[in-house]
Amino acid sequence: MSRLRHAAVLAFATHLVAGLGMAFVLRHGLEPTSLQDRLLFLIDHRWLWTAAWLAWTAAAPAILYFYMVFAEAHGPAARFAVFLTVAALAPDLSAQAIEFGALPRLAAQGPGPNDMPQLFITLHRVAIMLSGCMANGLYSATALLLTWAARRSYPAWVTGCGLAVGVFGIGLSVATILDASMGMVWANVFLVPAILVWLAAVALVPQN
Repeated sequence: MSRLRHAAVLAFATHLVAGLGMAFVLRHGLEPTSLQDRLLFLIDHRWLWTAAWLAWTAAAPAILYFYMVFAEAHGPAARFAVFLTVAALAPDLSAQAIEFGALPRLAAQGPGPNDMPQLFITLHRVAIMLSGCMANGLYSATALLLTWAARRSYPAWVTGCGLAVGVFGIGLSVATILDASMGMVWANVFLVPAILVWLAAVALVPQN
C-alpha cells in the first residue's frame, strides 16, 4: 500500500503541474481563443507552451504507473483495465509532440503559399482528436473500471471521485468529437480537479 500511495502522490504532483500549465499557459493557445491570438501566443511564448505540454507528457506515464499499482493492489479483476491506458499512451504522446513540436514552428512561418492557417488548424484538430478523444477516452474507461473494481475498498465518496474522473473524461471525449470548444473547456474545468481529489484521496484515505 505504501507503493500505491507513492504512485498516487507522483501522479497528483504531475497532474497538478500540468493542470496549472493548462490554466495559465495552454488556454492562451487553444480554442476558444481566436486563431490570430493563438498564433501570436505560440510565436511569443514558445518555451512556455512547450514546457506546459511537457508537463502533460510527464503526466501520462505517471498515471499509467498509478493505474498499474492500483490494479495490483486490488486484484486480477482490475488488471485488464490497465491495458487501455497502455494503448492510450501512443496517441496521447503523439498529439503532444504535434502541439509543441510542430505547431509553434508552423505559427512562426506566418501566412504563405501553403495556406499556413488551414494547415495549423488541421494539425491541431488531429492532435486534439488523438489526445482529447482517443487517449482521454481510454484513460477515462480505465478510471471507471479500476474504481468499480475497488469500490469495496474505499469510502463511497472516494469511489465517487474516481467515477467522476471517468464521467468527466468521457464528457471531454464527446465534446472533442463534436468540436465544441466551450464543452472541452468546461469538461477540463471539472476533470482536472476530480483527478487531483481522487489521487489525493487514494494517497491519504485508508482502505476499508
